[in-house]
Order: sequence, then structure tokens, then C-alpha cells
Amino acid sequence: MSEELRFRAGDPAVRQALVDWLAGRATGRVVADNRRRRLVRLEAPGVGPVLVKQFRPPRRHRVREAAKALLGRSPADREWAALGALHQAGVAVPAPLARADLSGGDDLVVVGWLEGLPLREALRAPRPERRAVLAALARSLAGFHAAGFAHGDLHGGNVLWADGRAVLLDLQRARPSAGAEDQTADLGWLDYSLWRDLSTTDRLRLRADALGLARPFHAADRRALRAVGAAATRRADAHARSRTRRCLRPGRRFARAEVAGWGGLRLGEIAPEALAAAVADHREALARRDERVLKDDGRARVSRVNAAEVRVVVKESPPRGAARALADAWRGSAGRRAWLGGHGLAARGVGAAIPLAFLERRRFGLSLASLVVLEDLSPAEPADRSETLPALEVVAALGRLAVALHRREIDHGDLKASHVYLRDSADGIETVLLDLDGVRFRHRLQPARRIRNLAQLNASLPDRFPAEARCEAFARYASALPFPYAATRALAQVVAASLARRHRWSGADCALAAGAGVAGPDVSRSAG
Repeated sequence: MSEELRFRAGDPAVRQALVDWLAGRATGRVVADNRRRRLVRLEAPGVGPVLVKQFRPPRRHRVREAAKALLGRSPADREWAALGALHQAGVAVPAPLARADLSGGDDLVVVGWLEGLPLREALRAPRPERRAVLAALARSLAGFHAAGFAHGDLHGGNVLWADGRAVLLDLQRARPSAGAEDQTADLGWLDYSLWRDLSTTDRLRLRADALGLARPFHAADRRALRAVGAAATRRADAHARSRTRRCLRPGRRFARAEVAGWGGLRLGEIAPEALAAAVADHREALARRDERVLKDDGRARVSRVNAAEVRVVVKESPPRGAARALADAWRGSAGRRAWLGGHGLAARGVGAAIPLAFLERRRFGLSLASLVVLEDLSPAEPADRSETLPALEVVAALGRLAVALHRREIDHGDLKASHVYLRDSADGIETVLLDLDGVRFRHRLQPARRIRNLAQLNASLPDRFPAEARCEAFARYASALPFPYAATRALAQVVAASLARRHRWSGADCALAAGAGVAGPDVSRSAG
């Protein structure tokens, strides 16, 4: 590097190691590199290994970044200030060793190198060791906040388990704390990032220990714990919305797709040649009307074909008139909606057939036809035709799916058992959704919409799935997501709406359907 180096602070040995590295007299190992930061491991004689964090200010916002630098609010300035204060207070953070600027505009922060395990890997340890990690993490969080700072980017990837301590990393967004609200936001962000790594019990214990709360919890303690949970939910929703928006533009995961005059998007790992092969096979299957065609009724054309060496399902929505084209101009084509729905569900942790690509044929700005290419779920089977899985477990799995959808304010739009495929996994029955073009991510799912979804799902199940199992699933649903009125009343509404659909459930074994009413408040024990 030919850039000049201006030091603001630092150990002489660390300064010399930086000078030698920039002059090419010493080599470093690049640990990570992106458009915003580069991390390099260097050897500093007499000090040992150090980590150089090279911050690259965005070139598009030169004026803004210059103003931040003048005010001492650049990411490097914030990290350096936080590291100094926290390290002096004895909080588990990397040791600050040097701060420098490059003449080209980049900032350097040097910290002590730490050997350890990422938090998620450390949490895979047996129960006693995992509890020790969580206890150390709670101490680090409590100390961090007691020192008067908020992290601002606290997730599992920014915690390192090293030498029996949970070390908090990446403090470029750290700032002096405004109090309990910032603490709650930090803990909520971390709680959300660990949803899949920790049980509910462990997450509650981590919240309580980080907040310094002891059992039995008083009313104020419970409010504080619930506030962290609410902050985690808000963070989950914001993250899911962000990821859903990103699936509609090219980026790291998604790329533009064009096949025979049709345009859209594809997953980056799906080669253009594979996508073209899948569309060609789909066209050939429809022309021959062979066994690869799963459906062709004028509303949808569905086939199971090959995309290179991968089996996929292609669902095409053909032209259906000017009114439909105008409606799609506002809401998006069926292929685009299925693409958005599938990736939006995945971002929210709900199982769905992964859309691999979508394509549209457009004219005068209107989408005349579209298609979506989905992962092939076979040999999984639809819930309503499941013969290999116990009926009671199938109904329970569908109930859990309804809770997962409605807890995240998701309206599937056509929630039938035939659109839910089942796979046996180590954690039990896994549900995977199909028919994704009607999925909507609501701000709030009203009780009437929830009743409608539950009735549609219930009505689509044949009579061989017993009423007792249906009622047990509803009881668990109502316990997880209470209605603003009695659960018995909600159950009666579900039954009435189910029968009105005149679908596959006759209500023959349900006392409530026969007009006998619900015997008592425990809906899990009612006859229907």
C-alpha cells in the first residue's frame, strides 16, 4: 500500500507492525473482506497476533461520512471510544491497541486477537457447558449495559466464546446508553438471533440473568421480560420484511433471469442453462400431455420436470383476460407473488417450497402470463392424503402450522390440507406449504380472517381425521393465540364456517356440528 498512515493512538510495537504491513514488509492473513470492512490478522513483535479492522466509508455518501468524521461519529471512532471505556471497566471486549487513519479515507482500528468459538457453536455443547456459556454471556451483557453503553448490533454472530468469557464484538454502532429502552432493544435483538439455537426456557433465563432479575418474578420483572420478547418480535418482523424486499431485486442471492423473451429473477445457484432446460421440458410436457403434467385446467399448468440434474415443479399461470392483467399490474403476477410468498415465508421461519425462479411475459407494462419454478417436494405427501403418518400427529402438525402462520400475521390465502405437504424429520412432522401466490404478510391478522383460515383448513380434512384431534389442535392454537372472546365461541365459529364450505369434512362425529353445543369451557375435550 502506498497510502500515508496517521496514528491517533497505539502501542509502539503495534504501530510498527502496521507500518511494516502497509509498506509490504510484513504479510497479514485476510480474515474477512467486503465493501465496508476488511479484517486482517497480523503478527506484532513483542505483542503477538492482532486484528486490524479497516473501515471503508461508503463512496456514495462522502459528505455524510466526512461530517461524521468531523464529529467523531464515524464507525471507527465509535468502536474505538466504546472499546476504551468498556475495556477499562472490565467488560469482556477485545483489547484496543491502536487507532489510525489512511490518507485515502479509510480508518483503522487494531485490537487484540482472540482465539475462540462463535457463540452458536459454543451453544451446541452439552447442557452443563451450555448453561455456563449462557451465564457468562449474561454477565457480559449486564456489564456492558452497566458501563453505560448500548451495542446497537447485538446478535449471535457478534459474540465469541474465548477463555471462559463471552466476548462482545463489532462495536462500530455502540453508543452511550439512554437507559432501559436501549437495554431492552439490545437483548431483544440477541434473543431473536438465538430463536433457533436455544429453548424458550434458556432464552428466558438469559433475559432474566442479563437484566439482573431473580425468581420469583414480580410484576415489574415480568413486564421487563415481556418487553424483551416484544423487542425480539419487532426485530424479527423488521428483518423478515427486509429480506422479503431483497428477494425482488438482484443481489448476492438473486440474479436476473431471461428465457425465450420471458424475464424475472432466479436464485444465484440456479444456472441460466438449468432454468432454460426446465422451461423447455415444461413446454414439451404440456405439448405431449404426458405423465410429467400434474395439472392443466386453464387456471394453472403444472408439471414436474428436470432443471439440469435437479427435479423441479413448474407452475404456469396462462393469460386470463384484460381484467386479470390489470389486477396483476397492481398486485403483481401470480409467478411474482409466489416468488415473494415463498421467500417471505422462509424469512419468517415457515416451511414452504423454495421458489427457484419466476418469469413473466410482459407487454405494454402488463404481465400477460407468468410461471414459477419450485423445488420438488416429492416423496412428501399432502396432509389430506397422508397414509403413512398417524392421523393424530398430522392434525397436531397442522395446528402448529396455523399457530406459526398467525403468530407472524401471515394469511396464506388458500390454506387447505392439500396445499400442506408433510415430511418426517428428527423433530417430528415438518409442514411445507405450496400454492404460494395468495400469501399475504399482514400488519395485523384480524380474528375473522383467522377463523376463516382455520375453517378452510378444517373443512379440507376428510372425516377420517377424528374430531377429538381437531379440538385438541384448536385448544392448543387458542392457548398460544387467544381470541378477544371465549375460545368456545371461536370454536363454534370455526365449525359453522367449516360446514358452510361443504368441502371434505361432514362434521358427522362432532357434537357441536350436530347442534349439541360444547360441553364445558375445555374445548380440547369437546366432541367437535
